[in-house]
Amino acid sequence: MGEPNHVCDLAVSFAGEQRDYVEQVVAHCAELGLSVLYDRDLTIELWGRNLITGFRRAYGGERARYVAPFLSREYLAKPYPMDEFRAMLVPALAKPDDYILPVVVGDVAVPPEFLSPAVGFLRLEDFTPRELADAFHQRVTGTSPMGRARTSKRNSGAAELLRIPATTPETFSTYAELESAFRHLTEQFKRAAPRMSEAGYVCTVRNSESELRVRVERRGRLLYAMDVQLGGMGRDDVLNFVVGPRLRLGRNASNGTASPVFDRTTGTSRLEMNDLSVFGRGLGSTSFSKEELFEALWNRVVDQVEQLAEGS
Repeated sequence: MGEPNHVCDLAVSFAGEQRDYVEQVVAHCAELGLSVLYDRDLTIELWGRNLITGFRRAYGGERARYVAPFLSREYLAKPYPMDEFRAMLVPALAKPDDYILPVVVGDVAVPPEFLSPAVGFLRLEDFTPRELADAFHQRVTGTSPMGRARTSKRNSGAAELLRIPATTPETFSTYAELESAFRHLTEQFKRAAPRMSEAGYVCTVRNSESELRVRVERRGRLLYAMDVQLGGMGRDDVLNFVVGPRLRLGRNASNGTASPVFDRTTGTSRLEMNDLSVFGRGLGSTSFSKEELFEALWNRVVDQVEQLAEGS
């Protein structure tokens, strides 16, 4: 089957930490009639194919009129986003002022070899997702969306240029985000569990409305277990984790908890992990998106299973 030849208006490239914000931008772009190339839309297309080659085509001038990299600290530190960015630079040589539309996240210092100080950019914190979609629409089509004019901070009076406090949206819900994270972990562990059989292990995943149980066995021997609970340790506003080869069952046990928080810098929901021993690092606090938390938990399970199997 040949490669699709449809050229989209815009392709977005970002690190996982900005996914929630970018998803909202993509949705608003669609409302405005823009076609946007988004990594999850390529899942079936790239199924069974080389992902690196596929994404290089996507961002290398073959699939979109414009590309928008969301340049954050995480973006510059991860190999996949940076590979996408390097792919953008090739067609940008042919049309240096009309291909890359950079969006800078936070106070990241972008090296001049990646983004010249002379190149104009937008700063994520200056725009809501809807406003940024409006900006993309204006750049791509040359017209502003009807009835959705934005008062530019840079062109307003001096008083409007002053910084105002970042706030948590009134609609942010700790419990809704908690349930969303719990559902995501449940779905992803169920999808990933069959992969264990490729290495000779059996991974079973069971869940109720408030508890997820993951068990890994080999030849009938329990190697590792993890319970993820909605609430625990006398609280109902956390995910509670109980892990290890032998579980002390019940909601009075805990190897760590995760609490939903709103990151006002990126405008996204995060999970603040209070880690006692889930990841084996002892006391500590780390922030995850729900996607990052699943990946970290899965990798921890794999690491532990490998160690326990070698010691058996």
